[in-house]
Amino acid sequence: MELRIKDTAQPTLNVEWNDLFQQEKSIHQLENQVLTTYLKRMRWFGGKARAVNAVKVYQNIQIETSEGFAHYLLLKVRYLDGPTEIYALPVVFISDRQAELGEIPSEAIICRLENEIQSGYLIDGIYSENFRNALFMLIAKNKTLQGNHYPVKATAGKFLIEKGIPENLSSKVLKADQSNSAIVFNNTFFVKLFRKVEYMVNPDFEIINFLTEQHQFEHIPSYGGSVELQHPEKPKMLLLMLQQLVPNKGDAWQYFITELKEFFAKVVSEEYHLRPLPIRPHTLSLTWENTPASLQDLIGKHVAERASLLGKRTAEMHMALANAPNNSDFSPRALDEDFQNNLLQNLEKLVKNKFELLEKNIEKVPISLKQDAQEMIQEYDRVIAFLRRVLGKPLEGNRIRIHGDYHLGQVLVTDNDFCILDFEGEPDKLHEERRDLYPSLKDVAGMMRSFRYAAYAVLFQQFENDADLRDKLMPVADVWYHYTSRYFLGAYIETARGSGIIPGDEKINDLLQIYSFKKAIYELGYEINNRPDWAVIPLQSLVKFVKHYLD
Repeated sequence: MELRIKDTAQPTLNVEWNDLFQQEKSIHQLENQVLTTYLKRMRWFGGKARAVNAVKVYQNIQIETSEGFAHYLLLKVRYLDGPTEIYALPVVFISDRQAELGEIPSEAIICRLENEIQSGYLIDGIYSENFRNALFMLIAKNKTLQGNHYPVKATAGKFLIEKGIPENLSSKVLKADQSNSAIVFNNTFFVKLFRKVEYMVNPDFEIINFLTEQHQFEHIPSYGGSVELQHPEKPKMLLLMLQQLVPNKGDAWQYFITELKEFFAKVVSEEYHLRPLPIRPHTLSLTWENTPASLQDLIGKHVAERASLLGKRTAEMHMALANAPNNSDFSPRALDEDFQNNLLQNLEKLVKNKFELLEKNIEKVPISLKQDAQEMIQEYDRVIAFLRRVLGKPLEGNRIRIHGDYHLGQVLVTDNDFCILDFEGEPDKLHEERRDLYPSLKDVAGMMRSFRYAAYAVLFQQFENDADLRDKLMPVADVWYHYTSRYFLGAYIETARGSGIIPGDEKINDLLQIYSFKKAIYELGYEINNRPDWAVIPLQSLVKFVKHYLD
């Protein structure tokens, strides 16, 4: 719901807009009386749970607009403990008269400015169309601006250069609960304004730019430009990235959720869950033709085709990322002993921590799985022995740049295809880890886990008030996951075979099990801490792994 500014309480500064950043007193008031409180209200601010010690205006870049100017602020947020963070907050001024002309979202309002010349409001710049258009033209014209410390360089990329500047700019801010802000221009361009910024090479910018220039994998939003802060002794700080706006029908998560709702409705209607379920073949690849006829009627051929196409596109993406013989940041490397040792150490630590967490929270485990969970904890030594056995022998294949946080929510569904986006990597990983090289099967395992989560998400949401029926449907959910994920996997292997990015079938299974297990262990910790009822999803996978795969 949008609120009119006059209906929203704001702190007040007694200063004129033109003088706000000219007076030490005003800057001090803004930092100490306004910004700390304002940041805590923002969905994109990641420090809500930490005690803020101080907020300082670190960088102030003035940008001309059609009706005056804006200030692109970089704020250093210091905490009582832990590292300092930098957040981006563009600010503009709107007068009382302008404020009366329309409604402004409550999250846009920073504070009120009271003075004898022209009173009004300081707001987040992205909610000003004049500022948004100024940002676009900054990129389109390759401008360089001088901040109060370091220059800011805007660069137009391939997609913007090819499309050209629209005759009449129109823009809107997308409403999304995420860590960045998004702006759409002329239903053609998508701008991601980064809120938490760092001196580093942004993996999303790096990979999108690489694939756009390489022109071998087109199922991404093409790179269109950027705005970067240039420090003389540090990597560039990415502030904005412009890319192609891909027309779509939503993401793949929602697509498969919709199909699963229909799937379970048919299952219940036909009482399929009360019949003997089909055998789930222990094979890496399944095709529509070798799917039982009764299951075909429930899943739907179009779902199998979509899952297979996603597998093919995933392999094509990986092959394009691996085709970089003269680029040291992308050139493939062998799966060497050092990498395997590091992976093993990481896994051992993860297993130890999560098994201990599970043991401390065993009462949160559903009764039907409690005994299995306890037995799994007792198999700790066997799990570690398995990991050491698999990772103690040479693995085949190469390490390449990968997506890094690959799941159904990172894929857009277009009319007849898919578009893969958001290459920033796992948000909780260090920057160096997100840009490292990994077996492509890490992405594959992540997507297969996402298929499982989709099946169980529908179970938990659609049958929330009928636990008995939900439990009876769980084996059917596993059947859907088994077949659908292997349509995906089979197409992936078929497409990638011979490219050098994947090993032979036996080694494929080993690596898949390693990364699937790692993902499930991570999920277990997350669900126990955040959604105990959902812990059954990773727990079932882990129990099956220990019971069947270790033997």
